[in-house]
Amino acid sequence: MRIFSSFGFAEKLFFAKHLATLLKGGIPLAEALKLLSEQGGKIGPVAGEILSSVENGQSLSASLGRHPDEFGAFYISLVEVGEVSGTLEKSLEFLAEKLAREEALRKKVQTMLFYPSIVLAVSAVVGGFVSFFVLPKLAGIFSSFDVELPIATRILLTFANFVKVYGVAVIVAIVAAMSILGGIIKISYAAKLFWHHLKFHIPFVGKVNKSAALSSLFRDLGVMLQSGLPLEYALRVESEVAENLVIREKIKGVHEAVSGGSTVGKELASGEYEIFPTLVSRMISVGESSGTLEGTFLYLADFFEDETDAEAKNGAALLEPLLLVFIALVAGFVALAVILPIYTLTGSIHR
Repeated sequence: MRIFSSFGFAEKLFFAKHLATLLKGGIPLAEALKLLSEQGGKIGPVAGEILSSVENGQSLSASLGRHPDEFGAFYISLVEVGEVSGTLEKSLEFLAEKLAREEALRKKVQTMLFYPSIVLAVSAVVGGFVSFFVLPKLAGIFSSFDVELPIATRILLTFANFVKVYGVAVIVAIVAAMSILGGIIKISYAAKLFWHHLKFHIPFVGKVNKSAALSSLFRDLGVMLQSGLPLEYALRVESEVAENLVIREKIKGVHEAVSGGSTVGKELASGEYEIFPTLVSRMISVGESSGTLEGTFLYLADFFEDETDAEAKNGAALLEPLLLVFIALVAGFVALAVILPIYTLTGSIHR
């Protein structure tokens, strides 16, 4: 089995959307896969291998199941349901819509972080240049003054000397620490769980991350129920594929409770699931009582998607001026530290 390491989110969306369109147009599955295999790029080789498997008598879901790292349990389960029920194109449309909305949500979060990231990156480059090339020269000049330097200048000189002596070592240590932490998070489930928990509490972006994760969770559950999957199965799939491990652990608990005869709303209201707002358990309880649980899940997905959008806009609106104020204060301090000793030296010369 070949692993398609470059087959990512965009390719999964393209595959589902275009295969659904071809099937709705009356094109047989094998011919549709053949057309996709001729696309080239990242899609072509994937569709080609899946086509070979289908032509050898395997179902589409079984063929996708040979590449679980690329498609995932959620994707494969919906395709399987579509095949069994005879509504494959509808299941693929559900998948395409779900993936498209997640992509739009991801872009909203990226847009929120784009401007602050650019400002911080430029500030880091400029600050590094000043620290390594400008401040050391100023330190030599100011140290030769035969006057008492202002406190702002002394602080700046201390920082300049520190950068001159330890600057490279500090940068190397930071990069090494980040690499080691990244490696630990990648290989340790406990460390990754802690990091995913921390992502929900980072200032400015924590609420955005949480709302986006909840939106993705409820859209997955809603789409699976809409496709005909039973609730218990949908919860089990989500407990295995949810991107955030905090969400995954919580859904495992809900799945165990539902398997034992409880309901989702009752379990969420038990007090063990603080990550879910009270609104969620109440609405789900109503949905379970009225038999409209899939609609409730999809409504909650839209609700948290709107929350993500609003929080991203509010976070960006608050973060951008704070960054500008911070940069202005740093620039003002440096300017003050440079100018004050010049005035002090001028005054001592006149005397």
